[in-house]
Amino acid sequence: MQIADVFSIGIRSGRQFPKRQRAFQRARPGCSKSDNEPGPSKPTTVPDLPKRTMVPDLPKPTRVPRARTFQNDNRPDPSKTDNEPGPPKTNIRPDFLHLRRADDIKRASSQDVIDLIRQLKTIALIMFAYIRYYFDLLIDKIFGLYYNSRVKQVPKPPNKLVLESATSLVQKIRKRELTSEEVVRAFIDRIHQVNSLLNAVVDERFDEAIEDAQNLDKEIAAGNVSDEDFHRKPFLGIPFTTKESTSVKGLSNTFGILNRKNEKGEFDAEVIQLMKNAGGILIAVTNVPQLNLWQETSNPIYGVTNNPYNTTRNVGGSSGGEGSVIAACGSPVGIGTDIGGSLRIPAFMCGIFAHKSTCNLISTNGLTYRTGKEKETMVVAGPMTKYSEDIIPMFKVLLGENVSKLKLDENVNLKDIKVYYVTDPKDPLVSPMREEMNKTMLKVVRHFSQTLPEEPELLNIEELRYGGKLWRYWMTQEPNANFNRDLTNREGEVNSLVELLKFCIRISDYNIAVMLNLINGLLPNENAEWVKEITNTLHNKLTARLGTTGVLIYPSAPWPASYHHTAVLRPWNLNLFAIWNALKFAVTQVPLGLSEEGLPLGVQVVAAPYQDHLAIAVAKELEKTFGGYVPPFKVDK
Repeated sequence: MQIADVFSIGIRSGRQFPKRQRAFQRARPGCSKSDNEPGPSKPTTVPDLPKRTMVPDLPKPTRVPRARTFQNDNRPDPSKTDNEPGPPKTNIRPDFLHLRRADDIKRASSQDVIDLIRQLKTIALIMFAYIRYYFDLLIDKIFGLYYNSRVKQVPKPPNKLVLESATSLVQKIRKRELTSEEVVRAFIDRIHQVNSLLNAVVDERFDEAIEDAQNLDKEIAAGNVSDEDFHRKPFLGIPFTTKESTSVKGLSNTFGILNRKNEKGEFDAEVIQLMKNAGGILIAVTNVPQLNLWQETSNPIYGVTNNPYNTTRNVGGSSGGEGSVIAACGSPVGIGTDIGGSLRIPAFMCGIFAHKSTCNLISTNGLTYRTGKEKETMVVAGPMTKYSEDIIPMFKVLLGENVSKLKLDENVNLKDIKVYYVTDPKDPLVSPMREEMNKTMLKVVRHFSQTLPEEPELLNIEELRYGGKLWRYWMTQEPNANFNRDLTNREGEVNSLVELLKFCIRISDYNIAVMLNLINGLLPNENAEWVKEITNTLHNKLTARLGTTGVLIYPSAPWPASYHHTAVLRPWNLNLFAIWNALKFAVTQVPLGLSEEGLPLGVQVVAAPYQDHLAIAVAKELEKTFGGYVPPFKVDK
């Protein structure tokens, strides 16, 4: 209500008393005229009245209710005569007064109510964001008090060969500048050097790998390997690693759960066989979270994997062991998997490249419990590399016969690409972005603004905020999905409440990440019809924008790699990654240097389904401009 409204109410109510006084004076003898009327002067005394004669009864002046002073109320005021001046009419109406009358309530605009609710929701979200921002800072401060004195970093490698890309190394083997054995031994030695700090590699076949390399070198020396063989086998003589949950014959395959302790792979997963057919030599398998369903790599069998840039920091999950060992130069390339960011989260936190392909193109045979016969799934296997030039050669190998469904050999003219970007999807469950992440995003946008004919466009799509809800629903639709059953190695089914109780008294076989997943399973399911509608709407909006020439620059995380175990306190930050699994879009995670604390920065480059080549082309451009991978140790020039 305005101040003027208050004054107006006061004027209208205060003027009633002079009106009553004038009415009384007109009724008394000798006082029939008002002060302003012409005529003889008023007597100075009141005439004598008959004894006990009372003043004639006068009708009581009617008090005008305040509610009748509306500007649209034209009824006469009974306390005034036609000739008397009254309070000035006013067009000011207190906003709350109209609610006193039922007819005015009916006339109230429903749109005003809706606008008010929206404003209140906006204010509430802003307040929540501020609280969340400082809560996150407090978490880091508290954990930092414990961890900051325990920071360690990996040492420099004795052999600079491990800093090279797989593409470079295979060319040197082809030209007889290096032998495969030299390359394999260099990476094995590096694993021996750093794994006590990182806890990334959990099982290995070092002796067998060296033997494989020696046999290849003999064939090359005998002239039995031609240039055509190197062309058909783009990783001939190159070592590689994979995550422990991907089946490798004879190596650990526990998925991080005690029910499978001591389990060994009975066969090679199809992606492993494809890499071997391409000349790759598997040297080790790396650590994973329990059943691959967490954004930090830790399990009761093998423990926690550390970040090579700062050993007190998270490596992400579920391909965290891969991210750690590749960033530390213990492997030139590796195979990860991704159902909710499991390739891209470790790649971001460890400062390397990873590509999540369009779904249902790469075989899932041998990935945890999957058989490869699943028709529709969000799970993909994909390449993890230090350098962008290794992505496409490895991606082609993993695609197998489906390589023809993509345009990976097509030359991409960056001038023809339309760049969109999102700085904040406004997901209320995701922590607010910090300044260094915003700066990283804006420097990418600024680069394309200066180099492309068409200005990058900020994309505002409301449905992006529902990424976590969409992914949560589609996880329940995965083929043969039953998390509680899988925890028992499919020999029974875990009771969520019982397991939570066992965890509280510290007798559970599972860690806190599993507990959060069990709690998530107890929560009400998302509305299926709503999820399908939002998914289709969002998919259609994005494909209409991106088409066959567009990419979307999307944030990877609110901040760089966090302290160990803090993901438990902010679990939904993975929504920034998981949304692209739900939509089944192609995404490349791109490293963009280091933060002030020496931790990797990066962004996601998103392309529409079957437009993987666009995301990879933009990743290469960003690497060329900003440097890409930066080793976690100082490199002598």
